[in-house]
Amino acid sequence: MKNELTLNDGLVKELKNLIASTKEKVAISVNSSLTLLYWNIGKKIQEDILKNTRANYGEQIVHAVSAQLSQEFGKGYAKRNIVNMIKFYKVFNDEKIVHALSTQLTWTHLKTLIYVEDDLKRTFYIEMTKLDKWST
Repeated sequence: MKNELTLNDGLVKELKNLIASTKEKVAISVNSSLTLLYWNIGKKIQEDILKNTRANYGEQIVHAVSAQLSQEFGKGYAKRNIVNMIKFYKVFNDEKIVHALSTQLTWTHLKTLIYVEDDLKRTFYIEMTKLDKWST
């Protein structure tokens, strides 16, 4: 009976590790997909719509897009979030870098970092967040 309990304890421990590992991979995958989605939304709006518009017209477009997306997909597409997506694309306009960052940092991290104006400081915060798992 004792050997059976020990065997089961080992099995349960392995299963718990497997479940935890898979949950972590799923969370990273979901975060990465959402981050890339937000970057692509920012890119599409900036390149296709806002590229040469006047500020007032651009503001109206962002408001209209936000209203339509929010109606169908919820508050995650509020005007402020759309503005963040556009800024995200402007700050990180290299898709390869965005792919790499999206697996290592959360959208919340990136959303905070896009408002760090100094490139050197932003790079420092990115590296420290990746290495030391800094929270937002």
